[in-house]
Amino acid sequence: MFKRSLFAGAVALLGAFSAGTAAMTEIAPGVYFREGDVERGQANSGYIICDTFVVAVDAPDPKVAAEMYRDIRTHTDRPVRYLIITNAHRDHQGGVGFFTDEGSTVIAHEKLRREYADSGRPGSFLGVADKLALTAGGTAMEVFTNGTAHSPTDLLVYLPQSGVLFTGDVVVNMPNARLKESDIDNWIDTIGLVDKLGASWVCPGHGEAFEPRGGAVEAAQDCIGRLRNYLVSLRDEVAFQVVQGRSLEATVGNVRVQGSEKFADDDKAFADHVGAVYGQLTAPLPKPPPGLAPRALALIGDHYHPPAYIRPPLEAAFKKIGMQVEFLYDTRKLTASNLKGFSLLLVLRDGMNWPNNDRESVWWLTPEQTKAIDEFIAAGGGYLAMHNATALEGLGPAATAYRDILGSSYNGHGAADEKFTVRVVKRDHPVTRGVDDYRAIDERHRPEIHVDDAVILLESISGDNKAVNGYVRIHGKGRICHLANGHVQAILEHTEMQKLITNAALWCNGIER
Repeated sequence: MFKRSLFAGAVALLGAFSAGTAAMTEIAPGVYFREGDVERGQANSGYIICDTFVVAVDAPDPKVAAEMYRDIRTHTDRPVRYLIITNAHRDHQGGVGFFTDEGSTVIAHEKLRREYADSGRPGSFLGVADKLALTAGGTAMEVFTNGTAHSPTDLLVYLPQSGVLFTGDVVVNMPNARLKESDIDNWIDTIGLVDKLGASWVCPGHGEAFEPRGGAVEAAQDCIGRLRNYLVSLRDEVAFQVVQGRSLEATVGNVRVQGSEKFADDDKAFADHVGAVYGQLTAPLPKPPPGLAPRALALIGDHYHPPAYIRPPLEAAFKKIGMQVEFLYDTRKLTASNLKGFSLLLVLRDGMNWPNNDRESVWWLTPEQTKAIDEFIAAGGGYLAMHNATALEGLGPAATAYRDILGSSYNGHGAADEKFTVRVVKRDHPVTRGVDDYRAIDERHRPEIHVDDAVILLESISGDNKAVNGYVRIHGKGRICHLANGHVQAILEHTEMQKLITNAALWCNGIER
């Protein structure tokens, strides 16, 4: 078999890309890549020559499959034992029949394997529900899925020795990302896993192959980071519209994401991206899996508090204690049925929605939702009310059902960048255990307490002015904790604040360490 050095291969690859050909190019010894013609409905494809057989990756259509087969035969007469399909979309599997006719076994996501079986498709098929390892002499490869990212049938192929990674459409390097079947959160997580692999060459589902650590294809060096940033920004910008109760039409009109032209080829495609994410963020909440492990439901973000800055510090805090958290943006989904299966409700937002952009606000908390919160806590659930969660039903001390549950009301705040000290006034409580006094720069809220059983844990001190900064109380069989900080990301990321969040989440769940 003809082999070239990696340097020579990189130079040849650049030449092939600049010429716009669809020829197979060796990007590592025995590993070949073909950039598909999107105008003709083709995804990328490739193959790996092992010691005793060949493994093909994707078969966009019968013509490409035949071309791949002929190209393989110019290098080896070893059998093409396996064809790996990276997702069920037709531009990746249109040529499957050619390979099965030649005797290849198809490796696909287990969901796609079942589709093949249910349709009675001729051929041999292996399903991957998690991970499959193949070894042939000196060649090893890992075929794995991280669940629904770009699609429910995503598979990735990694070659540890050469560092080559075939991603399917989990990574694309041109403006044709498709989000219709995606899971935006898990796609972001999966791209993080891809990045951590540290691949030498990434072969995306569409567009040029590239070296993510820098090198031959400068224009594509940061593709993984760009894609992740795009998806995060898209999710956060759509979420900012959803938390204000805005319609899909208003959301499409409002959302703009820098760099969208790298992944959406026109305004319609970008609108489709926005619509897909909007649909996910307003969809029925998935039921938590059965089990006794504590799980948190976090309702975050409002007109004055974009969810983009709130989510990362909360994710970090919950990761430290190994507690699963589901983020909720659509206030309509805060219901008794959706609280089932969760042991903790966290709220960091106020009670105002702005459905008509900035023209007027409406209060969203309904009597049914207040009852759901009441019954959830009284039955033993935990409630972590952060920052402006004192203001779900109003901006004053008037008696309400929610005020009586929480035990406090909104009583104003200072400047968004006020400098003050947070002092621990009760150090022997599990929520404040290990927490030191600290300096804060934040919007200092000053909740007014309305119950006798509130245990004050923290106070904020600005000059001669003191205010409650944190307290706990019992409601029925459940536990409530209020932490007043949270207007900016830096305060949520503060070391002492992270301790408070993790301690409070555990205490509200009845876990004391």
